[in-house]
Order: sequence, then C-alpha cells, then structure tokens
Amino acid sequence: MLKRKNLSISIILTLVLVLTFSLGSIAAEKLTIMATSDMHQYVMPYDYMANKPNEKVGFSKVYTVIQQIRNDNENTLLLSNGDFIQGSLLGLHEYQINPIKEGETQTIIKAYNKAGYDAASVGNHELQDYPMDFFEKAKAGADFPFVSANIFMDGNEDENYIDPYVILNKKINGKDIKIGVVSFIPPQSMRWGKDNLEGNVVIKDIIPTAKEIIPEVASKSDIVVVIGHTGISNAPVDSYDARENAAKYLAQIDGVDALITGHHHNVFPEDYKDIEGVNTKESTLYGVPTVMPGSWGTSVGVIDLNLAQENGEWKVTGFNVRNEPITENTKSNPDIEKLAKKRHEATIAYVETPIGESEIDITSYLARVQDSTVTQIVNDAQLWWAKKTFETGEFASIPILSAAAPFQAGREDAKYFTEVWKGDITIGDVTDIYIYDNEISVMHFNGKQVIEWLERSAENYNQIDPNLSKEQELLNPEFSAYNYDVIEGIEYEIDVTKPVGKRLVNATYNDKPLTEDMEFLVVTNNYRAGGGGDFPPCVEEDPVYAPSGVTNRQVIIDYIQTKGTINPKPTYNWKLTSFKPKGTVTFRSHPEAMDYIEGLGIKGIKRLRTDENGMGVYKLDVTM
Repeated sequence: MLKRKNLSISIILTLVLVLTFSLGSIAAEKLTIMATSDMHQYVMPYDYMANKPNEKVGFSKVYTVIQQIRNDNENTLLLSNGDFIQGSLLGLHEYQINPIKEGETQTIIKAYNKAGYDAASVGNHELQDYPMDFFEKAKAGADFPFVSANIFMDGNEDENYIDPYVILNKKINGKDIKIGVVSFIPPQSMRWGKDNLEGNVVIKDIIPTAKEIIPEVASKSDIVVVIGHTGISNAPVDSYDARENAAKYLAQIDGVDALITGHHHNVFPEDYKDIEGVNTKESTLYGVPTVMPGSWGTSVGVIDLNLAQENGEWKVTGFNVRNEPITENTKSNPDIEKLAKKRHEATIAYVETPIGESEIDITSYLARVQDSTVTQIVNDAQLWWAKKTFETGEFASIPILSAAAPFQAGREDAKYFTEVWKGDITIGDVTDIYIYDNEISVMHFNGKQVIEWLERSAENYNQIDPNLSKEQELLNPEFSAYNYDVIEGIEYEIDVTKPVGKRLVNATYNDKPLTEDMEFLVVTNNYRAGGGGDFPPCVEEDPVYAPSGVTNRQVIIDYIQTKGTINPKPTYNWKLTSFKPKGTVTFRSHPEAMDYIEGLGIKGIKRLRTDENGMGVYKLDVTM
C-alpha cells in the first residue's frame, strides 16, 4: 500500500510539473503594450511656465522607461493616445514664435520617431488649436501611422480623413500575429476647433462609428487594441459628456482585447473607482484590460497580454496592467535631450522676456470660492481688448461682459496652482495665468442665457445642508476648475444651499435684474464658445466674432505691455450667498495658501489641516 501511495504521489507531482510547464509556456507568449497619452509637447523635464525643471514629467524621461521595459520584455508595442503635438511653450515656439519651416517637423515628432512608436491616435488638440497644415507637417514627418476612425472628409462623409485603423504585423517568439489598432476622437472637437476644421472635415460620434469599425478590424487581426482619445464617464451613452468621454461604452463592444484611454489627464483605475464596470484590482473596464497613463509624460501605461495560439488562432489567456511612473530619479535620455536642445534653450529665452510688472500677487488659491486676482487679470485684459474692438460697428451699443476660469486650481496635485508674485512679469508668468492656446471668441447672449451660463459654472459646488452639524466639503471634486467661469461686468450671488440649476440669485446689471430682453456681448475663448464644458447657451449658439489667430494669452500680454504696471485687485462682483450652518463648511486649496490669505488681509478663512493628498483643508466662514 505504501509503495502504491508513493507511486500515486509521483504521478500527481509529474502532472503538476507538466501543467506548470504548459502554463509557463503560455505565459511566456507575452505581448507588452506600452502607451503614452496627452504628452502635450513636454519633451524635456521642464516647467516653462514656472521656468524651472520638473523632474516628474517629460518625454526624455519617458523614453528611459520605455527602454527599460523593452530590455525586460522581448515582444513590445508602443502606442500614443494623441494630444502630443500641442501644449507646452516649446510647441508654441515652434508654431508661433519661431515657426518651423516648410519640410521641417516638430521636435516631439522627432523624439517619437527616435522612440520607435508603432502607431498614434489623433487627439483633439492635434487638430483644434492650429490650422490643419500644422498637423499635416507632423503626419508627413512621422515614421509611424496616425489613426482615427471617426474623422471624415467634409463633402464626402464616406471618405476617412486619415486611416481609421492599422494592422501591425508582428512576431511573438517567431510566430506571426496581426494586431489591429483603431482610434477615436471626441466629436465635440468640431466645435472646439471650428475655425480650423469647418469645411475640411466632419467628426462623427464615437460609439456608432466604433460599432461598425471594430468588427471589421477584428476580422482582419488576431487581437484588437483601441487607443481611444476619450475619457470615461458614467453619463448616458447619448449625452454630451459620454459622447466626449466614451471609453466605458467602447469597452462593451465585442472584440476589444485592450483599451488605452486618455483626454482626461487622469490615471486609470485610481481616478475612476466610482465608474460602473471598473475593476480596480485587475485594472479592467467591463473586463477589458485598460490604462490611462496621465499627462505630460508622468507615466507609461503598460498592458501585458498573455497569448496562446490554438489551431492557428491567438487567444488572450491572461493579462497584467500597470502604470510605470516617472520619478525624480528617472534618468533623462541624452538622445532626446540632444534633439530638443536648441528649441528648448530658445523657449527658455522667450519665457524670460519681461513685459511689465504687477503691484499685487496673482494666484488661483481662492479662485473657486471667491473673486480672485487670476480671473481678474484675464477679464481685465479681455474687456480692454473688446472695448477697443467693438468701439464702432453693429455691436457698439451692446454692453460687454467677460468670462474667465482659473485653469490651475489643484487639478493635478496639491501644488497645481497659478503663482505669479508681484513685481516683474514675464511671458512665462502669463502662460502660468493662461495655460492654453485658446483663441478669443465673442458670444451674443441675453440676460437669461448669461444666467444659464453661470448656473452651469455653479456646479463647481456641492449642495450644502445648513442643518447638518458635521463638516461639509464645498467644492465638487468631479467639477474641473477650468470650467468654473466667473463673469465680469455684472453682479451676482451663488446660493450653495440650493440644488444644481437654481443657485444664481441677485444677478444684476447696473442694479437691474438680468432679464431675457437684455443683450450682452460675452468675451470668452474658442473652447467655451465651441461647447467645451457643456455650457447650455454656448452649445446652442455660435460666436458672433472669432478672429482667427487672436489668442487669449496674447491679449493678456498686449494688455500688460500697454499698461506697463497692473493691479488686478478683484472687484468682488460675485460672492457666495451668506447663511448660518450648524456645522463647518470646508474647501481644499494649496497647502501654503494661508500666507497669501493673511498677506492680503482676507477674512473668514482658517486653515484646519493637510489631507491625505497633500492639499490644505480650510474652513470658510459662510456667514459673511
């Protein structure tokens, strides 16, 4: 009996070894997909707005991580999820300050060629900010294909503007495999970049297009990778939000083996724990391995697909998903640095150009809770420009308002704020105030539409219950600061005790309540005028004036140069309606904002603590 038992154990051990070897051989058939997204021309680890190094961003560091992953994995694929030929001041320098010549290409394209990208998605910023020939130069200079399945030619909507997908022929351990790569872009890009795109292309909705094209890609390939330049939303599939941020619905289409998302500048799954279909442990969206690798080169998204070939067909047998972060210790690749050196140094010289001085600190520390210097300087400049522009003509008699938002107000991390200190102001300081390459647009609205605009903006706040004795957070963490428009030229209050859509109170112009029969010109940017942020009146109407090439940032520069010395002290034309809560109302801001608050003698704000993310938590006196 003992010998028979030993024999059985021996057989079992042998079977275990065989199975282990078999499973190991399957796991060894591994494809490692690397992905970057929203690089926005951050080639070097440098913050041009602050004019100092930033060792946690930049493609020169990303390339080091890419090389490390390639050294550790035999079979790799490198993909970009778009928004990489526009964004940083280095890119602006190539487009506007010292434009690249005919036949030349952007520095970031040279860097991506060096890195050996296999394919790249077209992002909305590839097309919307500059005339399309800027993208055409990028495409002509790229050693890799650009793809996007829902961009079609104007006048012939059956013809794709660019290849909808690409089939990459690779080998895994000597075995042939066909990898289909398909991409999509938010249809709202047509409105955001209307001046550049209208008459040239048509961008259709993502999900209807995807349902047609993904089966076609799957029929021609062994595995399908979707690089959707789109975010993730719980909103209904046909809503404005989900049409822009469609990844949740892309993941539910049959045939998708891996999903790379972007556009939101976030990290998956950490920033999407409350989205239906997200498995945070496995990093999947409805079972599909998914990455979103942040922005500006803060990380590389990695999806390891374990593959087995059965009867000549490849199958995904397992996966591992992760983000490889860029850290202060990540080495910057010297080859990329060499490619960027000349333009990098020229950009720094441009950034350091002085244009005037300010008598007051300009920060966004309090911009989401009270009128601030950062939105004041933008509105002052835009009103200055508009009053000159509309001094005569058909709109000369219409009152002018101006809308501005605090672009940097804690979105990325605890120190993601505008900080321009009193004294000399440089070009770089203005880019810290206005970080985007938006162009001026002017809307023609009535008083009712202005209120609708501000009601959308007021979604910046959570609804506060005055009867609760516990601590309540004022700011809505799901609302982006760049959508918190404040409008100069009228007076209004926001009642945060009321529900969304019913918060605007006491809105007046020259002490008269805003009504539907009042007319206004509202100065804004092309993103907002094109429907960006889903502001109802802007979605429904087109701008009445949108001069091509006139950027909001340049208007601010011109304003400061003309004035010489500025003092954008807030007018406090808007405020939160006062009330008496039983508990404490708090908001989060820069951890060192108290120095600024005390320096300006601002009352009613008290620092409580630092939260787990390094943000300062402050008590706001809402009785004032």
